[in-house]
Amino acid sequence: MKEHNALTKGLLSDQTTPAAHFLFCNGNLMTTDGTEKRLPLNKLINKLNYLNFTNGLISIIFRHERDNQDILVHARPHPCVGNNLTCRLMPGNTDAVPADYRPRFLMIDEGLQSILAPLESTALDEQTLKASLPDECLIKTCRSVRRSICRDITCSIAVNGRKHHGALIDFSPAALGIRLAHNPGKTGPQPPEAALIDLTRGNVKLFSGTCQLIRNGMNTSERKAVYKPVARKMHLYPQRPTRNPRRHIKPSFLISFLHPLTQERVSRDIYDISTSGFSIKEPLAQQTLMAGMVIPEATIDYAGIIKMKCSTQVVYQSEDTKNNMMQSGVAITDIDVPSYTRLNHLVGMHLDAGAHVSTAVDMDALWEFFFDTGFIYGEKYQHLYPHREAFEKTYRKLYQDSPDIARHFTYQKNGKIYGHIAMVHAYPTSWVIHHFSARPLESKVPGMLVLRQIMHFLNGCHRFASFDMKYVMTYYRPDNKLVDRIFGGFARELNNPAGSSLDLFSYLHFDKSTSTAALPDEFTLRECLPDDFSVFRNFYEKSSGGLLFDAFRPELDMGPLEDKFQSRSFKRGCRRYCLCRGDKHLAFFIVNQSDLGLNLSDLLNGIHIFVIDENALKWTVLQEALRSLSSLYCVRQIPVLVYPADYPAREGIQADKQYQLWIMTGDPYSELFTDYMRRKFRIRYEEPPKQ
Repeated sequence: MKEHNALTKGLLSDQTTPAAHFLFCNGNLMTTDGTEKRLPLNKLINKLNYLNFTNGLISIIFRHERDNQDILVHARPHPCVGNNLTCRLMPGNTDAVPADYRPRFLMIDEGLQSILAPLESTALDEQTLKASLPDECLIKTCRSVRRSICRDITCSIAVNGRKHHGALIDFSPAALGIRLAHNPGKTGPQPPEAALIDLTRGNVKLFSGTCQLIRNGMNTSERKAVYKPVARKMHLYPQRPTRNPRRHIKPSFLISFLHPLTQERVSRDIYDISTSGFSIKEPLAQQTLMAGMVIPEATIDYAGIIKMKCSTQVVYQSEDTKNNMMQSGVAITDIDVPSYTRLNHLVGMHLDAGAHVSTAVDMDALWEFFFDTGFIYGEKYQHLYPHREAFEKTYRKLYQDSPDIARHFTYQKNGKIYGHIAMVHAYPTSWVIHHFSARPLESKVPGMLVLRQIMHFLNGCHRFASFDMKYVMTYYRPDNKLVDRIFGGFARELNNPAGSSLDLFSYLHFDKSTSTAALPDEFTLRECLPDDFSVFRNFYEKSSGGLLFDAFRPELDMGPLEDKFQSRSFKRGCRRYCLCRGDKHLAFFIVNQSDLGLNLSDLLNGIHIFVIDENALKWTVLQEALRSLSSLYCVRQIPVLVYPADYPAREGIQADKQYQLWIMTGDPYSELFTDYMRRKFRIRYEEPPKQ
C-alpha cells in the first residue's frame, strides 16, 4: 500500500493542478463538416461566467508557428463581459507554454460535445491570456457517450500476478482513461491488453472488474491508457428463484447521489423498484453507470418528502438499441432500519393499500385488537395488570415512535386493525418474531397478509449489515396448529437443523417469595467465564444440534445492543450464569431483562434454564439458584423457560405450558421458507398478472 501511495501521489497532484500542456491530436474538431451547430456570443459568455462561478476549467489550444503542431493548456476564466476573454493559464508558471506557440482556439469540453471559438487579438502576459471572442462559435459533437474528468481516484491494474498502479483521469461508462505511474517508453513494458482493474478513493473500493485495453497512449505526452469495461452483469448475491417483486410506481421514486468517480451530482428517475434494488433508464449518450460500480452513499426520494439513504452497487446493464437507452440494475447493499422500513411500506402499499410497516398506530385500535383476538387473555392480563401503566407507556413508544430496535406490521381497513405481527432485535445477531394475531375481514385472510408483509421484509434485510440479522426466531405454543404448521412444518420438512431448528421448553412462573433457603455450600452460582461457553455449546450440540447457541451467542458482549436500546429509552440486558458443583457444570442460565411487556409473554424478561446434568440436579437446588437470580427483577412472578422440556415433570413440577423455539438462518434457507409458504399457504409474493 505504501508503494502504491508513493507511485500515485504525483499523479493525484497532477490532477488537482493540471499538467502544463498536452499534445492535442483532435485537429478535426477545428474543421467544419456541416454537422456542427452555432452558438451566439451571449450564450458563450454565460457559459464562461458559469465556469468562473463554479471554479471550472476551459482549454486553450496553442499552435506552433512553423509546424502547425497543437498543444492544449487548461485555464481558469475570469468574469466575462462583452467579447473580451481573460483567463489564467494552469498550472501557473512561466514555462506553461513554449515561446513559439500562439493561442488559436478556446475550447469548452462538455462531455458529449465541445465548444470551439477562434481567438483574435491575443495577448499573453506570463500566465494571463487576453483575447477577443467572435460573434458566434461552433458546437461540435465529438463523443457518443459523455466523458467526465476524475480526481483522487487511484487505480490498480492486475494481470498474471503483476500490478501496475496509476490514477483514473477521465471516465465514461465505455472508457476509463488511466494515467500510469510510470512511462514505460517504446521499448519498455506496455499496459496489459486485458486486466482486472480496481478503482479506489481513499480506502473505499468503487469498482472492480475485467477491462480490455482499447487505446495505448503511453508513448505520448499524456501517458494515458484507455480501458473498456467488459462485464455487463455480475452476481452480488446468489440468484434466487423468488425475488421480492419490482414495481412500476407513479409518481416515480428518484435516486440521487454524488457520482463516486467524477464527484458530479446525479439524479435519475427510478424505472422499477423493490425492497432489494431498482433499475434506472438513461439515454445511451448520457450514461453515468457501469456494471460493478459501487455507490457508497445514495438517497432514494419519494415525492420530495420521504428520503431513504442507502449504499448500492450496479449489478447489470441492458442496452435497448431501438430506443437508444441503457437500463441499469442496482442492488441495495446496505440501508438503515428506518429507511428500509419506509421503502417496504411504500412498495407494500402499492401492492395492497391495507399493508402498513411500522407506521404510527392508533393505540385504542391496537388495544381493542389485542383484547378482541384473545391475544391478551385472562391469565396474561392478570400478570400485566399491576404494571399496566408502564406496559402502556412501552407500547406507546414502540408503536408511535417506531424505534429501530423493533418493527411492527399491521393490516388495516378504515383505521381498524385486522392483522398484526412484530419483531424485536433480541440478541446481537438475532431478531425475535412475535405477537402474530389476526381476525376475519370479508374475503381476505389478514393473518396470511401480514405474514406476506414480514416475508417481504425479511427476504432482503438479513443481507444488510445495519440490521445485524443473521437469525430470526419465534416462540409459539405447540398446540397452536396454524403457527406450528407455518414454522414447525417448515423445520420438519427441511429436516436440517443447521438451517432451521426446533427446541421445546417448559414454561412456568417462579414466585420469588416462595423460597427463602440458601444455596447449599457445595454448589456455586456464578457468572460465566469464557471457558464455560464451550461446555454449554457441547451440551446443546449433543442434545439438539440446532441453532440456539449460535442465535443467542451467549459468549458475545451484549453491551452494544444494550446501549442501542438505552439510547431509544428502552431496557435490554442479558447476563449468563452457570450452576456448578465443584468443577462440574449442572445448569446454565440466560437471564434476560427488558421493559415489561416488550414481549407480551415476557420471554425477553425472564430466565432460560439449560439443565446439563438432570440426574445430579434436584429441583430444590435449582429453585434456590432461581431465588438468587430473582433479585435482578422487580416483579414477584418471573417467567422461566426450562430445557429439556421434560425436566420439570421428572422432578414432579407441573409446568404452566410449553413453548417451541423456532430458529432460521439466512440464505438459502430464507428462500426455501418463502417457497414453502408459497406451496403450503398459497402466499403470492409477485404482483398478480394483469388481465
